Amino acid sequence: MQTGIQGKKQAKDRIFELLCVKHVLTRQDIASELGLSMPTTLQNVTDLLEIGVLRECGSAESNGGRKAQRLCLNGNAGWAIGVDIAVHHTEFAVMDLCGNVQGIRVIALPFQDDPEWYEQFRKALLQFLRDTAPAPLLGAGVSFPGTTDGSEILHSHIFGLAHMGLERFRRCIPCPAVFDNDANCACRAESRTAQDSFVYLSLNETVGGACMFNGSLVAGDTFHAGEIGHMILVPDGNRCYCGKEGCADAYLSPKALTAGAEPMEAFFDRVHAGDPTAMLQWDSYLRYLAILLTNLRMLYNTDLIIGGRVGGLIGPYMQQLLDKAAQYDLFARDIDYIYPCACREHACVTGAAKFALSCFGCRALKEMKEGGEDDEASRDF
Repeated sequence: MQTGIQGKKQAKDRIFELLCVKHVLTRQDIASELGLSMPTTLQNVTDLLEIGVLRECGSAESNGGRKAQRLCLNGNAGWAIGVDIAVHHTEFAVMDLCGNVQGIRVIALPFQDDPEWYEQFRKALLQFLRDTAPAPLLGAGVSFPGTTDGSEILHSHIFGLAHMGLERFRRCIPCPAVFDNDANCACRAESRTAQDSFVYLSLNETVGGACMFNGSLVAGDTFHAGEIGHMILVPDGNRCYCGKEGCADAYLSPKALTAGAEPMEAFFDRVHAGDPTAMLQWDSYLRYLAILLTNLRMLYNTDLIIGGRVGGLIGPYMQQLLDKAAQYDLFARDIDYIYPCACREHACVTGAAKFALSCFGCRALKEMKEGGEDDEASRDF
């Protein structure tokens, strides 16, 4: 049975999450959107105003009588950290309470699971925060290329890790931290509404994915949901780094286009210039991509977003991809469900910061307020 205190906390979180998406609402709007009674809405809004999560931001239009006050999030009330541990670098970001990225830094610090790396990571993060972020810090989200249950990295092919604890990471970060797969974080960066449903295909160093339904990511029984790169695309085909033959990753990772011999941007320059070899490679790549995407459409019947390095460059070639997809989806009159990503750069670190906001958000501010912390006291970096 839910207690009144638990119910109130949940209502606060729901109001916070709603305003993250809708940005500006009246008290009546909030009650209608969330199906809350007006007394419950008024009490929770008052509490959120008192702890600084919300602020009043003008009056709504009125046909007569007293104008309703509009409410919005107070962006400077708290900040979240995003961290992306990538193959060749590490990224940091800070995000205000409204979800606006206020600073990003990329450093040449490829991950190594050793004490020296963690010390360099800690110093770099603290320097970034000194340069960029005011207190209070609400929490951090960390994006990592592997599967995680939040307490350890269960497996990471790309780093050759299994069952790696996260305590050393936590000791380097000056606030509570949550961890998730890189594709899941990038998927969050694409989410625009609390009811979003789509499948995110990440075409990065490796091929991954994430499934979002009604605003929530699907983790799966063993946290492996969305491993699109290891679906068999070509039976008995090219060998994948995972050991299987014919995985989508072996055909759709950037290495499948360039064989690691040139940067992705250089390859696309050759395609744009009409280089016959590059155009033939690209045509074959798009065919495999169209097959995979239409298979995903048959399974999920929802929008599909192409992200990662390829997703950031595919925009000018979308019609070519859609034409190929039409050959494999005979159920749709129009292929109107495949889109390039909106967040073409820094998607993982942005999504990691959004993850931190959703996990900590107004609850962290409430705890700080009740603990009597001021901005200087909460800054420990």
